[in-house]
Amino acid sequence: MSAWFSTLGQPITAGECGTIEAYLRGLGVTEDLPVERVNDWEGARAVVTDAAWDRRWWDAEQREKQRLWHGALEQRGEAEVLQSLSRTLDGSEVVRRAAFHAAERCGCMDMGLVGAAAAAVSEALHLAELARLAGELDTHPFHLKHALFAAGRWPLGILRERYRVF
Repeated sequence: MSAWFSTLGQPITAGECGTIEAYLRGLGVTEDLPVERVNDWEGARAVVTDAAWDRRWWDAEQREKQRLWHGALEQRGEAEVLQSLSRTLDGSEVVRRAAFHAAERCGCMDMGLVGAAAAAVSEALHLAELARLAGELDTHPFHLKHALFAAGRWPLGILRERYRVF
């Protein structure tokens, strides 16, 4: 049984804070940002729709994604990379159902938000596989982000100088 979305809204552990700090440092976001828990689906919606979100982590992820893409192609070839990355979609229905059930348990029926949560996991799976294909260690930021999702969290990003996690 998967842990997708199983710890949403629960207190953030010291280990999770350490993972988030290592993820951000790995992306080049070097200042210490407080980690703040988002308590519910409504709070998650408020974070992901707030126009004031900080693009630093997003832009850094996009640059790193491009770097890894080129590295993976050099090491493995386009056919293997594309085949491996497409396999990350195999579990998308499981992830979508997990997001739906987690939201349903809390009375959230916003299918757009549920879809955004499932898409965030799919992207994390894709990025972690890309890091693996490029030969990166388990300490790579994309592996760390995947670990947060696998532990049942939804990392939302930086908003108003705080890293928000549901």
